[in-house]
Amino acid sequence: MTNNQLAQLVIRIGLGINMLMHGLVRIPKLSAFVAKTEAGFASTVLPAIVTKAFLFTLPFVELAVGIMILLGGQFTKWGYFAGGLTIGALLFGTTLKEDWSGAGSQIIYVIAFYLALRGLDSSGRGRSR
Repeated sequence: MTNNQLAQLVIRIGLGINMLMHGLVRIPKLSAFVAKTEAGFASTVLPAIVTKAFLFTLPFVELAVGIMILLGGQFTKWGYFAGGLTIGALLFGTTLKEDWSGAGSQIIYVIAFYLALRGLDSSGRGRSR
């Protein structure tokens, strides 16, 4: 295994477990998660129904993204892409409520998903065929 392949494995395991666990720990307490998080968006222009729908869906999306990343093959590529889109949506909401420290943390995820997706080309995996 090359250094690039090992690096790709490390980021795949890290991002995959991170996203998987974000979903897994939130699903059993979904209503409490939504109620707590929704309160932070009360002063934004987002309608409560949109915020609530997004928050009820988010843990299932995170779970699915984590599973796709960990499965490998083409699932990983699309998992990284979906993860990046998910973080983009989160970043939109975070900046809307002017939570700049939270946005800084989410930018780290954006960079991680970008590097992971880019790394698929250098590892020889995930190329379109």
